Amino acid sequence: MLLNLPEKDLEKIETLVKMGEFVTKTEFIRFAIKQLLYSQDRMRNFEESTRKLQAQTKKMGLNRKYIGKEIEKAKEKTRRMIRLKR
Repeated sequence: MLLNLPEKDLEKIETLVKMGEFVTKTEFIRFAIKQLLYSQDRMRNFEESTRKLQAQTKKMGLNRKYIGKEIEKAKEKTRRMIRLKR
């Protein structure tokens, strides 16, 4: 497969590789493609978590501290999904 990228984008990818964020340009490209392909799944999971949180909040009259903790749990779930897709 041949992939032509604008020089500006290629330079940014090469910088990320040099910084150690990715081992190779190919790894970056695979990661970027997976991010796009799985972004809808992540969004659905986030929306589901939000609906559950809203329902719990309404039903139980929960405070902001509890809500903040639940939001952090949802964020961590998303971060784990991203790491697993790498």
